[in-house]
Amino acid sequence: MNPSTNAAQVADKVAANEVWQYETGFNQRVGDVAKATRNALRAPADFPPLTAAIAPGDQIALAVDPNVPDLCNVIRGVLLEIEEADAETIDIVLWDETSDEILQQLESEFETIAHVIRHDSQKRDLLRYLGADIDADPIYLNRFLADADLVLPILAARPGDALGDHELSGVYPMLADSNTRLRHQKSLQQPPSKNKTTNESHVGWMLGVQVMLAVAANPDGDVGGVFAGTPEATRRWFERPRHSDDAFPPSAPLVIATLEGTKQQNSWANLARALAAAATHTMPGGTIVLWSEIEDSPSDRLVLRLSSDRDLEEIERDNDDEDNSDGDNSDALAQRSLLGQSEDGFTIWDDSIAIADAIQRVGSEYRLLLHSRLGSEVAESLGLGAIESLDALQHLSKSFDSCGILRAAQFAGSTFDLPLAESDPE
Repeated sequence: MNPSTNAAQVADKVAANEVWQYETGFNQRVGDVAKATRNALRAPADFPPLTAAIAPGDQIALAVDPNVPDLCNVIRGVLLEIEEADAETIDIVLWDETSDEILQQLESEFETIAHVIRHDSQKRDLLRYLGADIDADPIYLNRFLADADLVLPILAARPGDALGDHELSGVYPMLADSNTRLRHQKSLQQPPSKNKTTNESHVGWMLGVQVMLAVAANPDGDVGGVFAGTPEATRRWFERPRHSDDAFPPSAPLVIATLEGTKQQNSWANLARALAAAATHTMPGGTIVLWSEIEDSPSDRLVLRLSSDRDLEEIERDNDDEDNSDGDNSDALAQRSLLGQSEDGFTIWDDSIAIADAIQRVGSEYRLLLHSRLGSEVAESLGLGAIESLDALQHLSKSFDSCGILRAAQFAGSTFDLPLAESDPE
């Protein structure tokens, strides 16, 4: 197994004539994360203090992105603030990409204060009907959110979330049912709609999300800032680090995107986010190196999706032939998941769909190379090139005039996948 390599070692090995680092604007490091979290919740943007929105006896649900840096201290600060309001129950609802380690840590730390749940998109007893989406299809949401008096999304602040002028809900599509998530993923392959109403904002409105907490990472993957406010104020805050009118640093023919942090951060889902972010900085036809310490093998379904002769576009064409205007078309959704339907009528969720879509979308435009702890054969099984050492990276970079480095790239991508066409290159 390869030893862990930090971003500084990676940068030191780059031998291109010019090397620059793309900034996200959050270069400071927050010392007391729990305190900073409480301070943010006491003065949210465009919203009263959180405790003023909670009545004694209320049921509170935290909708949590498990990739938030220093998540345990962030949750601790939130719970300390909620305690001031005498809520009845608190449920911590985690996205289903949450690792077992994070789940166990939160259960151990907060089991006497809150109920910790990892979302399951096809498990009916964890879902509650919320309403119809903007296309009149049914949306089911995690029942702890649907039943709560107040929902507080807690998510990693990614500037990419502001691309396309999307309002954020913090819960869609990650905490919805599998059929909704599949429809959302399919919609990303369609031309952008001119309709300003999105399911993100529509679901947030139906659920009543009025305030959220966003945690920004610095280039080391530590907490660089904590912000609370309405979804619209949060989206504006996400935009602050982006300086699209700046002439420098420009796009580069070689971009190295690093994943920083724990095992939770070094995941295939975060690899997909890093890919999308790196593509916005890479010159057409350029090379993207994804430098990770991923140690969990990709799922068999992800390998199948990326190596099968019958690719997802072919499956999509077959599904389109079966589509009708009357609703969900569960059979077509189930076919795309490759896993069929569960006994209670929901498509069995397959997170390899979004990951494979991102790899295929970016890989069609750029050369992709992967460093992980898994060896070259794993990268090759996904249709990626492999780069196994710092010396190999140095050798590669010698053939490029310029190179850009995007550290903690998983925090520069989106919390929901965006079509590459909507990205905003420097």
